[in-house]
Amino acid sequence: MPGLWKIAPASLARPSGTRRSIRGGPVFDLTFLQGLIIEGDLGEDEVWVANNTCERDLENYRWDYAEVLRMITCLRQADYRTSVWCQVTGGEFYPCDDYRFFYDCERRERNARGLEVYVKFSVTDDGQLTLVLVSCHGSR
Repeated sequence: MPGLWKIAPASLARPSGTRRSIRGGPVFDLTFLQGLIIEGDLGEDEVWVANNTCERDLENYRWDYAEVLRMITCLRQADYRTSVWCQVTGGEFYPCDDYRFFYDCERRERNARGLEVYVKFSVTDDGQLTLVLVSCHGSR
């Protein structure tokens, strides 16, 4: 999907050995992704929780996919931490952007006194746009 990728997928060097970091800033255009969510082009049916740890964390916090999408719409560029290759269930690697911010779960909005939340995700666009959720949890 044009506009979604800030770094061309073909230019991303696959991970080798223990090196998993991706240079060059965010892989995905956060504003574009948020627009897809807000417009309804990327919804709950397009979320794939890509590993058991993330699934368990969502269950523990009682967050559903709608909540996760809401969190992503609350992110700001300044919340970006890094980009890394993440291995998901089945062994495949995805380029992911990692964000951290403070979120008020009751009001469903950013709040400096809210829970510190970490979100790590990728996006596939292989005919079906899918949010690949690798990590979503409060501070540990």
